[in-house]
Amino acid sequence: MNKRNSAVESWEIMLLSREKIGATELQKIFSRGQSQINRYCMSPLAGDAQRNPLDRLKLMFEQLVEAGEGELVRSSLNILAESIDCRVKPLGNPKPDKDTVEEECLDDFPELTELDHLIARREHPRIVQRQAERVKQEVDETMVSYNNLWKDKYGKLK
Repeated sequence: MNKRNSAVESWEIMLLSREKIGATELQKIFSRGQSQINRYCMSPLAGDAQRNPLDRLKLMFEQLVEAGEGELVRSSLNILAESIDCRVKPLGNPKPDKDTVEEECLDDFPELTELDHLIARREHPRIVQRQAERVKQEVDETMVSYNNLWKDKYGKLK
């Protein structure tokens, strides 16, 4: 029986990782000695703890977002998520960014056209996948706008 992962902090993830794959394997992965790996697995409240690779990535991602590079962070996270066959997705519902349904419909075309161009140029599948997600986001915004229009004109769907 698999024990549930109860890790919520990055150091706890490192500690469980060390338990599951071993300190020697972590040493190879991170090119660090046993003592450093042990520091990565310690609570920040411990005197000898050090910022682990997960904390360092989070800090880098936060700075990239502040610099307006959220797409770069998304690409990075998607590469990491490939190991579990997942992709990152924004939280929350799509919010239309145009005033009318018709404008939302027109807003779909540039993203779809760009997707087709990327495919025609045989771009890397990661680039094409991200563009497909942009297309889906635009279509979702259109659907929210249309559903709002329908509800305003005809009432709630029954």
